[in-house]
Amino acid sequence: MAVAGSTGYEPNSTLHYPNLTPMHTRSTEFGVELKFLNNRIGLDYTFTNQVSDNQIFPVPLAGSTGYGEMYLNAGKMKSVSHEIVLSAIPVKTRDFEWNLNVNFSKIVSTCVSLAPGVESINLGGYEEPNIRASAGDTYPSIYGNQFARDNQGRLLVDEDPQSSTYGMPMQGKFGKLADVAPNFIMGVNNSFKYKFITVSALLDWKNGGHIYSGTNRLMDFYGTSKRTEDRTSTFIIDGYKADGSKNDIVRGGANDKGAYYELYANVYGNISEAQIYETSYLKLRNVTLGFELPKSIAKHLFLHSA
Repeated sequence: MAVAGSTGYEPNSTLHYPNLTPMHTRSTEFGVELKFLNNRIGLDYTFTNQVSDNQIFPVPLAGSTGYGEMYLNAGKMKSVSHEIVLSAIPVKTRDFEWNLNVNFSKIVSTCVSLAPGVESINLGGYEEPNIRASAGDTYPSIYGNQFARDNQGRLLVDEDPQSSTYGMPMQGKFGKLADVAPNFIMGVNNSFKYKFITVSALLDWKNGGHIYSGTNRLMDFYGTSKRTEDRTSTFIIDGYKADGSKNDIVRGGANDKGAYYELYANVYGNISEAQIYETSYLKLRNVTLGFELPKSIAKHLFLHSA
């Protein structure tokens, strides 16, 4: 490091274990391909089991060591995948044919273990929330500040009348918010051919998976999101009190103009769970229309073009 012509040094907060070893991966895969009814129905299935030992992760260190983290062979990861491809011709006549293709895939990744004494490792994101590898849990997962909940998992509200967040959700512990990976992904392609005309359509279906939206958090904070549009009506948070009774605390309105700011800026803005969204979707990916010209017409066109 050089400052104003003077050379200096600053300590590095990261250590690298001197006896690091390469990551070792074992993979087992098998599949089966079946055909029925003169290839009118086809089924392909592939199973994969992959285990990776000695994964290299930055493991946090106690501040008393003078360092922040050390790169170690600290992880064991496991990934199990299933992929199924189904092809079929449900209808086939002289002039009409329907082709169906379905592709299904499901991948479950798990962090089997980490370094001794380490429960989870921050792999990216912000100080809070972030993406973590947590021993014994699916990977990757989003971790951050949660809502406070009772033993039945119901959201708890602040019952202190002197508090600016009276009647609003309370912040709970730091913990797992959601899984990033979807439950499964499926694609369905239908193709219909009538004489020389073919129409096909591809549908994509993603089930499960989550994201954290910092953009929505900021839009709430600055009052530009759709849900902050109404700042005059009263509201009651759908939650519970400590005694198990339903929340009946009314906030907002003409005499409580600061309630919306407290809710969206100081409550939802500090609880990352409020900005977790599911990423499931069903999309019509594309539609195509094709023509297969008879040889007599095609030959006539090519002759004239020449």
